[in-house]
Amino acid sequence: MATDSHGNAFRVLCLDGGGAKGLYTLGVLKGIEGMRAGRIHEHFDLIFGTSTGAIIPALLALGHGVDEIAALYREHVVKVMARTFPRQKTAALERLSREVFADKTHEDLKTGIGIVCTNWDSERPLIFKADVRRAFGDKGTFVPF
Repeated sequence: MATDSHGNAFRVLCLDGGGAKGLYTLGVLKGIEGMRAGRIHEHFDLIFGTSTGAIIPALLALGHGVDEIAALYREHVVKVMARTFPRQKTAALERLSREVFADKTHEDLKTGIGIVCTNWDSERPLIFKADVRRAFGDKGTFVPF
């Protein structure tokens, strides 16, 4: 098990994608939140995800509770997933993410976060990390989608 410089365990939560099935993920997270006092971000050093599994960690790392995220999913998943073509889904998701994440930056994150996605032009993976200074040597804004 990985530990920090003080010998404490490094706690990582990894979430998978799956579109509307993110509600199942939220159900499991609700159970975890119920077993432990406090919000999910208080119990993990790093929350990692891909696709829907990246939207949830972004919201968790910003301090949102599972019930709050589930309400967002129930309200918006049909609007996004009902689109016929991938570009339409992407456009709908981008509009929604601009609304939900607004002007949030890395400084607003309450725990570490990692987001894995694909650059469709180069067909290569991209990994966005919470600490942009460590990744690139300069300060950047948090625009997850």
